[in-house]
Amino acid sequence: MSDKNKVPDGFKTIQPAPLNQAVKDSRSSTKPQGISPKTLAIGLSLSFAVLGAVIVVFFLPNWVENAEPIITQKTNNASLEPVQIPPTVTSIGRTPPPTQNQSTAPNPTTAPPKISPWDQTQQIELRKEAQSYLQNLLEKQKILQKNQAETWAKEDYELALSHARNGDQSYSEGRFSLASEAYQQALEVFSAVVEQIDTVYNKNITQGQNALDVGDATIALNAFATASLFADESDQAQYGLERANKLDQVFAHIEEGNNALDNGQLTAAKHAYQSALELDPETKIATQKLQQTNRLLLEKEFNRHMSAGYAALDKRQFDTASRKFNKALALKPKASDALAALEQTKHQATTAKIASTLKEAKLAEEKEQWQNAMSLYDRTLQLESNLAEAQTGRDRATLQLRQYQRLQTILTAPKRLSDKNVHRETQAYYEQIALVKNPSPILAAQLNDLKNLLRLSETPVEIRLESDGLTDITVFRIGKIGAFDSRVLNLRPGKYVTVGQRDGYRDVRVEFTVSANEGDKVIRIAANEKI
Repeated sequence: MSDKNKVPDGFKTIQPAPLNQAVKDSRSSTKPQGISPKTLAIGLSLSFAVLGAVIVVFFLPNWVENAEPIITQKTNNASLEPVQIPPTVTSIGRTPPPTQNQSTAPNPTTAPPKISPWDQTQQIELRKEAQSYLQNLLEKQKILQKNQAETWAKEDYELALSHARNGDQSYSEGRFSLASEAYQQALEVFSAVVEQIDTVYNKNITQGQNALDVGDATIALNAFATASLFADESDQAQYGLERANKLDQVFAHIEEGNNALDNGQLTAAKHAYQSALELDPETKIATQKLQQTNRLLLEKEFNRHMSAGYAALDKRQFDTASRKFNKALALKPKASDALAALEQTKHQATTAKIASTLKEAKLAEEKEQWQNAMSLYDRTLQLESNLAEAQTGRDRATLQLRQYQRLQTILTAPKRLSDKNVHRETQAYYEQIALVKNPSPILAAQLNDLKNLLRLSETPVEIRLESDGLTDITVFRIGKIGAFDSRVLNLRPGKYVTVGQRDGYRDVRVEFTVSANEGDKVIRIAANEKI
């Protein structure tokens, strides 16, 4: 059969005989006559044969997919038609070598084995299944190649490729069931490796970070180098490599800081740890050591202020002590010893202030500066409200101040003693105060002055009244004297009122004061203004 009778799907075209030619031959071989049973049977057989030929020629090709040629197993040692091998995991980037069962050139002398439509349909389904596994396998391989799994999962990767090559071999031989099985095995291995991507990546990142923390540059470099094989959008691996390349320098500074710290050189240690962190700010041990050093420096500064505060406290320099303790508290805001020191300073300062103020108050009392003494006692009570000594002193100073002020009021207004009631009250007050034993100098002087004043207030003073002999004179508190030209009266010191009356004249009124030790005083009174 010539090649022009082949169809694109690999099957050869069957040429049906013309139906009109078959009828013509049958007509020419016999004359018209009646149809016998034998003839009828032969005709029906021919009709079914023609119908079968029509179905095979015109319908069967449409039932078979227009795809690659279906390759069946060898039958009766007949050679296979040339096949097309699908692209597989073994052929990406390279061409697989021809297998033993693959023909390099068609054999036109060998006719293809005849297969039934049922077998063809089964082969198509098996091939579809193999191609489905193959498609999934290629997708997994793409993911693994992106993450360079052939490097970190070499054994599993090669095992999957081995299964895939077996699948390619079976596929090329038309053994699609075996090809599907091999592709599925390769897919399972690739899928397991894909599931390990995140685990292996994170394991190497963690291992690298742990190595960075302990200063193992070799492990850190290896771990981050492996992690860098993966598709890493976060760039953790690259960043880890950068840190690992500086790790030896970083830990050289840390070692320098450790030596300084062991020798008590806190400032030098701090600078060394800061230098390490300038190279790699995320070095945990450098951060921890710097924090430890800062705590030691803070503790040292804290203790220095506390010592200075206690030294000032011993010297009773309370302001200086408070300032030092507050500086210590600023460094450690909740330090109980600093708070206790401040409280102690405050207590001692208050006690010293109270003692000093009480001393001043008593000195003021001794000087009979009663107002000042009261103020000092009040100041003491503001510092300690329940201090009995201050309360008693204040009461005493208050009493003395009132007594002093009353005596001063009496002594500065002696004329009031001319009033009998005032004189009597003042006399009683004097007798009460005079009972005080050992009066202070000022009080003694006041009492002496009051005594003399009372005595003088009871001694009459000679006063001369002059008139015209026509005016009738009356002196209140003394009585009516009548008309006279001159009259001498002995009056006790005080204030007096005199009234003169005369018929046809306007009354006249004269007020005058009689003071102690005031003699020869003349008072003139006469009614001279006519009505």
